Amino acid sequence: IYTSLISQYCTQPQTTMTMVLLPSVRLKALVIQAALLFVAVHSFPIGRRSATPLSSSLSATSGSSAVRSFRPSTPTDSELQLLSFYRFVPISNPEAVRDTLFEELLLIPGVRGTVYVASEGINAQFAVPVGDQLQLLLHTFGKEGCLPFDAFEQNPPNLGEVVDSNVSTFDRLIVRTRDYILRDGIPLEEGDVPLDWSDAGTELDAEDWHQQLQQSNIQLFDCRNDYESDKGTFQSAQPLGTKTFSETWSVLDDQVKSDAINPDEPVFVFCTGGIRCVKVGSYLKNKLGCKDVRSLRHGIIGYERWASDTDQSLWDGENFLFDKRRFSKDDPEQSDKES
Repeated sequence: IYTSLISQYCTQPQTTMTMVLLPSVRLKALVIQAALLFVAVHSFPIGRRSATPLSSSLSATSGSSAVRSFRPSTPTDSELQLLSFYRFVPISNPEAVRDTLFEELLLIPGVRGTVYVASEGINAQFAVPVGDQLQLLLHTFGKEGCLPFDAFEQNPPNLGEVVDSNVSTFDRLIVRTRDYILRDGIPLEEGDVPLDWSDAGTELDAEDWHQQLQQSNIQLFDCRNDYESDKGTFQSAQPLGTKTFSETWSVLDDQVKSDAINPDEPVFVFCTGGIRCVKVGSYLKNKLGCKDVRSLRHGIIGYERWASDTDQSLWDGENFLFDKRRFSKDDPEQSDKES
């Protein structure tokens, strides 16, 4: 078993990442995987080997939303860097990207999070140990990584908090294919051309955003759902009041029809990390005729990072979190399934 496992790693084609970057981390990952397999095989009778802890920690499904997942069995003592990123880019074979990416991420000890891969792009959120593991993760998605594109070509990763390893974040590593990296529910009639996500307006850095929001009578819209806006929002922002993202389009239609949105004046939009504003911005520009749409680069997460460094803020309340930190704060009894 040892010989087979090591032979597999030594004879497979090597990517730039596996040959060049952080060989010590890759070697540690190989040793850990070999040790886990050894323990699993030698700790159970032959008739029960199919139910080993190793096999239960790795899982896969098939179909258009196929999932590759792994639950790390050994907790890490390192602090965890929270980060997220996305890129709208055509992907001709999402399934191949999913499988390649999952294999590479397995070699990063302690990484947890979720990655969505679709024909329209990639969307990822992680909690990764700081240090070599973080650098290896960034390399995996970067220019010389395993993807057929640079996930950070347009925007660097959105770095969130650094938290202790005992803070609840993600339970496992999940890489899955989906029809969309952000399901939008935009109604398309026969003959309609899909919206161009590359034409979504102008992204403002946090400092520019902060300055421009201090103008009078600006059109500022919170593109999140009502349960998020209720936790906190920017001063003078108008929540869309949606329950789900798919309700956004009818609300925006009504806002324009009722003159609540003036298409000839700048329209400011924001969300948690920026991805929803890409689709909202494109809809406002290309469907509703808004001439000047401005969004917050890296969303509220990026603004809070800037505000903490400058001791300035126009934000009131809390930023709603989608990982398990929210449940550990609000309701410690939430189960993994509910989370």
